[in-house]
Amino acid sequence: MSSSQAAVGAIVWVALLTLIMGLTKQVGLEAFSSDPLGITKMLSHWAFVLVYMWMTYILGLVILRQISHFTWRGVPFLVSHFGLFLVLTCGTLGSADMQRLRLGAELEAEVPEWRGLDDKNNVHELDFAVQLNSFIMDTYPPKLIVIDSKSGDALPRGKSDVLSLEDSLAHGRLNGWEIHVKQYLPFAALVPEGSKLKAVAWGSAGAIPAAMVEVINPTTHHRISGWVSCGSFYFPMQVLPLDAKTAVAMPQLEPRRFASDVTVYTKDGRKLRDTIDVNKPLSVSGWKIYQLDYDHDRGRWSRYSVFELVRDPWLPYVYVGIALLLLGAILMFVMGSRRK
Repeated sequence: MSSSQAAVGAIVWVALLTLIMGLTKQVGLEAFSSDPLGITKMLSHWAFVLVYMWMTYILGLVILRQISHFTWRGVPFLVSHFGLFLVLTCGTLGSADMQRLRLGAELEAEVPEWRGLDDKNNVHELDFAVQLNSFIMDTYPPKLIVIDSKSGDALPRGKSDVLSLEDSLAHGRLNGWEIHVKQYLPFAALVPEGSKLKAVAWGSAGAIPAAMVEVINPTTHHRISGWVSCGSFYFPMQVLPLDAKTAVAMPQLEPRRFASDVTVYTKDGRKLRDTIDVNKPLSVSGWKIYQLDYDHDRGRWSRYSVFELVRDPWLPYVYVGIALLLLGAILMFVMGSRRK
């Protein structure tokens, strides 16, 4: 069973099943397979599990044989094989023991949140609590587009023209119209001015980006001007009508980055303050806390954050296995060079 023929056979079968898994859309862990053969849920398929166990068993026999016939020349192979064995076994055990929870924290909450919810909305008490100090959002520069006044679709359809407000006094052409930005306020409020709305600088919650736009008709050279804004939960969206069918509009801001400034309190009395990003988690008590979501209606003024909590007790052993694989590769290179 520990021969090279058996190992090659196991590797071929694993590669084939992995290829099938990569070429077919997989369903979630809680869902049923969407095909009669079960290949859309390959990780739970009996063939994949059987071949995986077969390969791990062969690898274990190879390690035992290398230990029983130990030589210094075989150390690189022993280290590499043992590292691969750790990755395979601990990775499998980790997928079974991994916990994923969601935790929501609100600004100015009287009590930090210490409870998480699983996929079935069961409540789990944690050995730490999270307090949200502030929500942070960086956005891409606002954009101007021309839209169909009835449908709201960007024009021209299929490949709309976009004018980015990276430069506060931007200018360009949108759907044939000549656009000039006369004034830009990154944080503004809309206030009445006669029969129209005017933007003024304002830095409180709900503030909006606003641009004073002048539009020139390319045929008649008629000029139209007015304020344009994407709006917020506090102020309505403001468009500039060009004719009966079209208008200049500002789409909702697109987030470049969103994060949360939090304080974490642990049962042993520790108090940790840090910023949690989407791809920069905070590690606490064996858990990794990721930024997951926020209040999309309020956008940059969101008053709550949703975090994903992940705990995998086997992950450190997987890292050890990867380190052993790298060490084995280095030893093979060094000892091979010495023999030459």
